[in-house]
Amino acid sequence: MINMLITPIKTNFMTRNYLTNSKLAIYFLLLLISSSCVKFPAPGPGPVPGTTIPSDFNWKTVQDVNINVQVPSVSGIGDNYIRVIRIYTSPMLKDGSLIASGAAKPGSPLAVKLTLPTALTSVYVQEILPTGKRTVQKADISSTLLNITINNSTSNSQQAQVIATKASFTSPSISIPANYDVTLGATGSTTILGFDSGQSSAYGNTYKSYYIPAGVTRTASTNMSNYLSHAILYVKGNLNLSSSTISLNKTSIVILDGGSVTVKGLNTGVFDATIPIVYMQQNTSLTSSGTVEFNDGITIVNKGSMTVNGDIKMNVASTFYNEGSIALTKNNYGLQITNNSTLYNNGTINTKVLNLTSNASLVNDVSGKVTAITYYQTNGTVLDNFNELVVTTKLKAEGGGILNNYCNIAANVTEFQSAVVNLYDGSLWETQTSLMNNASITMNGGSMFLTGTISEVYKMYLLSSSSTYSVFKCTGNVPDMRWASSQVNGKIEFVHTNLVIGSSGTNGSLLYEALFNNNGSILSKVQTKNILASSCNDAAGQIEDPTPVIIDNDGDGVAAEFDADDNDANVAFVSYFPTETTWGTFAFEDLWPWKGDYDMNDLVLGFRVKLYSNSENKVTSMDFDYNIRAAGSSLILSAAFQLDKVNASNVTSVTGEPVSGTAPFAVSTNGTESGVNLAVIPLFNKVRDIITEDYSSFLNTLADSYINTPNKSVKIRFTSPVNLSDLNMSSINFFVVKNSAGETLRGKEIHLPTFLHTSKADVSYFSGKQLHPTDKYKFDDGMMWGIMIPEPFNYPFEYQAVDVAYLHFNEWALSGGVNFNDWYKNLSGYRDDTKIFTY
Repeated sequence: MINMLITPIKTNFMTRNYLTNSKLAIYFLLLLISSSCVKFPAPGPGPVPGTTIPSDFNWKTVQDVNINVQVPSVSGIGDNYIRVIRIYTSPMLKDGSLIASGAAKPGSPLAVKLTLPTALTSVYVQEILPTGKRTVQKADISSTLLNITINNSTSNSQQAQVIATKASFTSPSISIPANYDVTLGATGSTTILGFDSGQSSAYGNTYKSYYIPAGVTRTASTNMSNYLSHAILYVKGNLNLSSSTISLNKTSIVILDGGSVTVKGLNTGVFDATIPIVYMQQNTSLTSSGTVEFNDGITIVNKGSMTVNGDIKMNVASTFYNEGSIALTKNNYGLQITNNSTLYNNGTINTKVLNLTSNASLVNDVSGKVTAITYYQTNGTVLDNFNELVVTTKLKAEGGGILNNYCNIAANVTEFQSAVVNLYDGSLWETQTSLMNNASITMNGGSMFLTGTISEVYKMYLLSSSSTYSVFKCTGNVPDMRWASSQVNGKIEFVHTNLVIGSSGTNGSLLYEALFNNNGSILSKVQTKNILASSCNDAAGQIEDPTPVIIDNDGDGVAAEFDADDNDANVAFVSYFPTETTWGTFAFEDLWPWKGDYDMNDLVLGFRVKLYSNSENKVTSMDFDYNIRAAGSSLILSAAFQLDKVNASNVTSVTGEPVSGTAPFAVSTNGTESGVNLAVIPLFNKVRDIITEDYSSFLNTLADSYINTPNKSVKIRFTSPVNLSDLNMSSINFFVVKNSAGETLRGKEIHLPTFLHTSKADVSYFSGKQLHPTDKYKFDDGMMWGIMIPEPFNYPFEYQAVDVAYLHFNEWALSGGVNFNDWYKNLSGYRDDTKIFTY
């Protein structure tokens, strides 16, 4: 191969000189001549003499930390009762930051070995008693061994209540014809048109109906700019118009069970029918690589899965009923609801941005869960939250916006500016930081507002007319409120845990006392009013515990409320890497054992690990979710992972995405690779086995070229349960096998540094190369071919080296991982966005 003749050039990380355009042209010409070539490798990062990467640098962005959680005896609760332990990376707890869960009893701690980002400084450990009472403790990661003892004491009292309030909306239905007027195939350009004057359906259909049957994937031009009477396109198969933005003019799309639609974008024009413009049945998908916009009083119903890489815009009295899932994946984009539009949600919504403006409204019903990075509400808008709203960065409401919380809202930062907030019985609003300016908060009895620091306050009105108490609790600092024109009126206990009695200094009681004794209001350092545990408030205000009443359908000792699967005694808890809702990234160069261009995009694979354990904290099965984000390589790349501490004979089955073909990976009847002792789990033999949508040489590494790639998953079931510590990321050995076109050799494995090859690797590749003497997956100057990052990674464009795109990569590597251990994050001064692929 031409590229094997190129001697790796040792150049300074900081001042690398790149080949001129003329040289690149010559090399590309040579590459075209060679039949077995790959893309030309520009010189990769490498040290200058005397300034080297430490020889023992492991290139890890993570570390293994052993955590032991001890729980004490509690009065009124037998030591034989299981305490549920959950470990999070964030104090919010509801933002998808769960990383581990398990069981503990007095004298029997939970012991786990977790793989954590080296940039992570703290974890948050939650104990849940059988009564539902929850305690959270912060633990700083000061070493690789953390011994944590939960500080908890309780006494017996009353039973918990359950919240039953709900919004109860009903989405509209749509008729499905017994016969369709026009059936479309995979080919042949078509314009969707309704009946002309004097025409009608031979089958009695109100609207002219077009149909894409199951098994048909239509990619031909399909124009929906209808200018006649209304028409409907029914999709039972697949409509793939990924290069086109669809404009619906007098046209509806109905996606039938099993059907899918893929578009570049979607917008609406004239619509004069009384039916939904988009209707998605269960088990359907709508994927858009650009913005989706609904205007002018139209209706949308989603009972399937909608994924949009841009905005969803709802404008001018439009109505959206979501009973499935909505995912908005692009940074700084999301749901924009405005001008009297309404979103009813009884499914799941994950978005970067959620904005309500100009009299818009959001109703989040009893099964609805909304997660956003930022949330903004203003100008006469209304939120009715009957289940769960999580805002991981900042929730801001202003301009007279009304927020009615019937259940649970959690936000990292909460800012109220001229907002009206109503908290109903059994509800909880939880936030790390609060900013209050002209905010009116009405607290019904049994509600709770829990905040860390109040950073700003002016005209904060805490009001209650209930006959029972609510609790406003602050666990951080509170500003001086003597001149803040604020009031606390009614049966509200204001708990300030940092209160200094009799002081006028920081957090001194003299700064607040004048606000209290109004119709029962109380200022306390220690909470005295018990807030009964509810299905919404996480028992955050319960200081008196009822006697445990445990429902345990599978008899494993874990209450149904906290059991991951209460009908399966083999599954009680789930642990994750990186977290419950985030994904990590494997990024590879493909030219091992020679150096490449170090754009780290030859294979970029997003992944998430889920470990399902029983009540004895033993893993009975695991999921490996993955997504091929990019493949900037002309080689044939295959991927698998070895479980370094699990024998293949201990795997009962591997199910999920099947492996196509038998080379380089052949699969045994139990789903592991054949002919190996340790469990090797093949994922794919070729990238194009997974990415079936057509793309040119490189997948998602060139500007203005993006394909929305699918999520895949495999499940591994174990014959005998496995220790949690044997399945952390130090024991999950992901690797790539590379081949030139026409080859199917199994032995060309590329692993991450510190990991060993499998028994099927061809070790002859280790000889006669400039490889590191102690680690054959590092070059002799210390550089690597693969890296794992504990979050989604915005990799460089084609031919843009990682140290040019990420400005602190060099300092991290040359320091042996000590400096800038968060170099991969999107922080100010950390990267050159012009050299980074984003989607």
